[in-house]
Amino acid sequence: MTKLEVLGIFYDEDRTLTPDNVGRLIRRYRRRCSVYSYLLRLSRQGLLERTRIGTRLAYRLTPRGTDRFLYLRRKERDY
Repeated sequence: MTKLEVLGIFYDEDRTLTPDNVGRLIRRYRRRCSVYSYLLRLSRQGLLERTRIGTRLAYRLTPRGTDRFLYLRRKERDY
């Protein structure tokens, strides 16, 4: 699970996602608690906005997160 991969999921989906949604979309299987922890870390970095859908925790890509994703994607393509 990389930053580029996770931010790419939010960029492609362009909607609010729960950690369980993200876990299903990650190519390689990850433990549920790992996905929750990683999304929390990205929100603390200002790349994801943390919110709730009903009683469930959810995240959405911030403008800063979009910028970081586009930067990382360009960097990977140039590599």
